[in-house]
Amino acid sequence: MELVANGAIAAAYFIIPLTLLPLLLKAKRDIWLNLLLLILFIFSCGIGHTLSAMNLHNALWHWVTAGVSWAAVVALLKSQTRLRYLGETFSLLEATWEQALTGKLLFERTGDDLKVLKLNPAATAITQKLLQPGDRLCEKMPIHRQQVYPYRVSLIDLYLAALESGEPKRLEYQYKGEISGWYMTLVTPLSPELLYMTFTEVSGVIYDPLTGLYNRRVLEMELEAWEVCLFIDLDRFKLINDQRGHYLGDELLKAVAGVLQDQAQTQNGVAVRNGGDEFLLLLPAPDADSTEPCPIPAAIAEKVLSDILAIEVEGASISVSIGVASGTIDAFQEDMPINRLLQAAETALREAKRNRRSNLPQHRIQVWNSALARRRLRQITLEAYLEQRSSELEFWLAYQPICHMQTGAIVGAEALIRWDSARLGSVSPSEFIPVAEATGLVHRISDWVLCHALEQLAQWQEISTQFNLSINISPLELEDDDFLDRIMQRVAEAGIASNRFGIEITERGIYNNLDRYLQSLQELRAMSLRLKVDDFGMGQSGLAQLLQFRFDEVKVDRYFIPTNAQNLEKVAICRAIANLAEGVNFDLVAEGIEHAEQRSLMLGMNYNYGQGYLFSRPMTAQNLTTLLREGTCLAAGG
Repeated sequence: MELVANGAIAAAYFIIPLTLLPLLLKAKRDIWLNLLLLILFIFSCGIGHTLSAMNLHNALWHWVTAGVSWAAVVALLKSQTRLRYLGETFSLLEATWEQALTGKLLFERTGDDLKVLKLNPAATAITQKLLQPGDRLCEKMPIHRQQVYPYRVSLIDLYLAALESGEPKRLEYQYKGEISGWYMTLVTPLSPELLYMTFTEVSGVIYDPLTGLYNRRVLEMELEAWEVCLFIDLDRFKLINDQRGHYLGDELLKAVAGVLQDQAQTQNGVAVRNGGDEFLLLLPAPDADSTEPCPIPAAIAEKVLSDILAIEVEGASISVSIGVASGTIDAFQEDMPINRLLQAAETALREAKRNRRSNLPQHRIQVWNSALARRRLRQITLEAYLEQRSSELEFWLAYQPICHMQTGAIVGAEALIRWDSARLGSVSPSEFIPVAEATGLVHRISDWVLCHALEQLAQWQEISTQFNLSINISPLELEDDDFLDRIMQRVAEAGIASNRFGIEITERGIYNNLDRYLQSLQELRAMSLRLKVDDFGMGQSGLAQLLQFRFDEVKVDRYFIPTNAQNLEKVAICRAIANLAEGVNFDLVAEGIEHAEQRSLMLGMNYNYGQGYLFSRPMTAQNLTTLLREGTCLAAGG
């Protein structure tokens, strides 16, 4: 009997070290030596006990066991602080497991399913007590075996793939089943059989509270499946907000969201509020196995446009511009596929907004095409060259005279930037200025124009003290406090009469951010600069805005200048502007005067100043200097 008991004890001495070996293989360096010595001590005790049971007493082995045991004692004594710290860490981990706000689960693989070993209270609450230790995941929550959005495979396959790869993986998906919602899940394999999971429900983070659509947060998720993007922007929405109030604006936004949500459900896509009055409609690639005809993206855009135009809230309606992109986008190669799709659709949208002549689809909807792709490539090229300081050496200023309509006397000029690139050739301002505005390079270019124009004006004022010179500035400059300080400094350094230097802004520029621009214009007026409106009539609410700020001069856009007296509509418009000028007291300049008949017609409506090819094309500073010295009048044919 005693022999059996000794054998059982000896067997335990050998089995215990074997069970500790896997722990030793995964142990951190801090406790590795302690475990190794402990295993050796137990193993040596087993050998000693076996020898004693077999009456093979061995004094040498007792010394070996004693040596190992005391080595273990010394190692344990030296590691007391560290072991105590590890013990406290385990307690902390247990506390965070129990009290965590996110769900935590420990699974063991069983075939093609996962068995719950442990879950924390948060996991119990989030899963609505569906899972308990010992449950199989797919038996209790069978949706895990179905494809989950936006992935094309089932959740259980994603989990098992993570187990097999041995790499942690973050998953974000929409679960429609026992616990519907959007979830963010981190799965971490602990071994080929054990999977640790932490998860949380994030629906509140990715939904827009006003419209109920997804917000931009959803775009950060794995969305490679999208094939079509409609980028939608409401037209003149800020004007509605300002004139009718934010309550009505919010109601219109919700009505638009309803249209997009209907289309998203019909096309199995998602609708996103991108921010402010911008929306996205993302649609998946057509199902290859489907027998139903696939809707054309442009046709979907036309349906969206039609439904939005039909919206009316308290007598207010809204129009939109839509950019459409689909398929593989070759442009924007530096970005992810979903971002390339979004950028292509946004580029198309900007083109649609430039073409808003009516609410017809051809004037409201723009589809991304090869021409836009080439234009985008051109923009990238221009941006790269403009970023180089050496491009400033290729800039020069042309000057188009402004003449007294009756006498042809030169009273001033408009400075126009030109870019003759050694590699790109002559680049139009209408092409490179928008690129400069989009990239922030416009501030540097404006400063270059300001410095060179003021330097030239200082020379011309020595010839003619009454000569006026003006420059065009980007509306973005009026939002930049540094620009206002810089222009004051530049004018002071130039030593010119500040009331002979003018700033021209477009009417569209005034409209975009009226309050901020009016504040900046007031500061420019305080410097005694001459303030002008360029291209008047091409904006959105010009007369109302002019009445909010007194400009010194208004340049009526060439589009409204009649070619003859039979252009009754244009004549009526120009006469109305002339009456306004007399009442509000600002000077008028007629742009685009090309024929003597136009000159006579505009003189008859009290337009005293004109600019156009009838008087002169833009010229170099040297040529204009010669004309000023000679006192030349630019009459018809001059």
